[in-house]
Amino acid sequence: MPPKRDRSEKENVIGETSAHGVATVPESQEISINYTSTDELWNRNEMIINDIFAFSVAAEIIKDDDIEPCSIDECTQRQDWPKWKDTIQAELNSLKKRSVFGHIVPTPPNVNPVGYKWVFTRKRNEKNEISRYKARLVAQGFLQRPGIDYVETYSPVMDTITFRYLISLVV
Repeated sequence: MPPKRDRSEKENVIGETSAHGVATVPESQEISINYTSTDELWNRNEMIINDIFAFSVAAEIIKDDDIEPCSIDECTQRQDWPKWKDTIQAELNSLKKRSVFGHIVPTPPNVNPVGYKWVFTRKRNEKNEISRYKARLVAQGFLQRPGIDYVETYSPVMDTITFRYLISLVV
């Protein structure tokens, strides 16, 4: 059984106790009613976790969940492939519009190019219905080694709205 918390004198002095064990409070004093406290302290390190219960809760959470695809190959095997295809094309158009990709140039022998990966997610509404599909092409920057693959870590980039705002401040 967990240890009991020591009560201060202020907590114990509410008023006089009646014959039934109920504390009486003089009319001139205010009292606030709170949830019942057992004054037990729990040590998280000593708590026993029921593995079967934890597993059943986790299984219930993911039981009806449809796992997100991890690659384009997995997307093509799914029934919702046309929606994924439209989402992928929208992402590529967005990257092209922002001139993310430049001309293809030969890679020097001492340079390791950064890889990429597609990340697919489905956004859901409050009723857990799929509201939209989202595909992002992300760079695998974690493969780079400082001082070998790159030297500088800061590249100033801003969008046109921020640029216009800064120019308007100068003028």
